[in-house]
Amino acid sequence: MLLRALHTEPLEASGPVPGMPLTWLRLSAWMDSPLPGLPVALHARVRQALGPHRWKLLASWLESLRSGPHVLLHGNPSLGLLVPSETKEADALLTGEELGFGSWQQDVGWVLGELHELRALSTRIPLPVPPSGWDRLAARFVEGYGLPPDRSAHRAAALKVLLHLHDFCVFVRWDEPEVLRYTEVIAQLVDERGKD
Repeated sequence: MLLRALHTEPLEASGPVPGMPLTWLRLSAWMDSPLPGLPVALHARVRQALGPHRWKLLASWLESLRSGPHVLLHGNPSLGLLVPSETKEADALLTGEELGFGSWQQDVGWVLGELHELRALSTRIPLPVPPSGWDRLAARFVEGYGLPPDRSAHRAAALKVLLHLHDFCVFVRWDEPEVLRYTEVIAQLVDERGKD
């Protein structure tokens, strides 16, 4: 699988060590000290909706992503960045400015979080894939990656959904029903993984 190949790519011994991907740094900055306007309003709204215990867990999970063995990360391995080949040539996974350094669980969790979002969306909007199809797709992704996701990967999935909510509300538009739906999804993920 392309993501696993990226994670096993040897890093040059010389030169500065890349930092955590910008996606995770952006989430960290917003959680720690949101900017005025929509970011601070969303921060207050989500903290209130999730409650102090869940918010504290999310903050601790984000901090824990900084520890452990580090690999080269994609930083934003969205399904939309996968380019399948129509020939026998290799498929491609587009990369960009989000490249960074961290634990493989961050990228794996990112994809699992995206699939969880799509599953939640498919329960309210008719999509060609039923909700159970997203679960099968997640299982196939894990199988293809070759390592079972551990609790860090599942926690990274919850953080990815939180960042997506942030980006939608701050960079696209504020949608109160969507905020409520997303906080419910995040709360469910936190409650499932907070016991690990």
